Amino acid sequence: MAGTETLKRGDLRQALIDFALSEAEAGHIETISLRAASRALGVSSGAVYRHFEDRDALLIEVAGIGFERLKHRFLEIRPEGDMAPTPEIALSRCRRTTNAYIRFALENAALWRMMFGRIGMLCQQKLMSDPEKMRYTPFDVLTENGADLHRLGVIAEMPSLADYRFIWSATHGAAQLVLEGVRQDSDRVSEVIDDTSRRALKLLGVAPETLDALFGVQE
Repeated sequence: MAGTETLKRGDLRQALIDFALSEAEAGHIETISLRAASRALGVSSGAVYRHFEDRDALLIEVAGIGFERLKHRFLEIRPEGDMAPTPEIALSRCRRTTNAYIRFALENAALWRMMFGRIGMLCQQKLMSDPEKMRYTPFDVLTENGADLHRLGVIAEMPSLADYRFIWSATHGAAQLVLEGVRQDSDRVSEVIDDTSRRALKLLGVAPETLDALFGVQE
């Protein structure tokens, strides 16, 4: 546990964020409070309130870290400006993006729920005021993947915003249902991911034979 003197010389604000993030990763979001943080870090509650006015303000910072981590996973698949050179790579990126999203949800359940709940919406409002943070978002990766498919002739029409919203909703819903164990195939995560990805690509107009080559022939 960090002592008061150590934190006076260091960064109490960052220590508070680290504490809340650790609690969130452990699934203890409901019990996070500024008073609990002050006790855990061995500092006065007054010192804590000088950095965060309330619990929401601290959790918004944690949600922001979650969004940055998710963005990093997507950027590993399709860096900004890195157009897919071949149809195979474009299709693989689409599949990997679905996998990254659903795996992130399953590996960071409590954090992910917060990111897409009330705190996450407050965080998004804050992020929208920063042009740099909103310059290339996970949703942009999704739309650029679709643009690559169209440019390379894998699909005939450029996907619409409604198409992308539907695909995101379906992917998010699949992650949520698996997370809650509602789907009967929740124990077969890889199959859920491939089924979700396959159906999304089918919606965009990818040919059945191309889908069979990517995912295998359906029985």
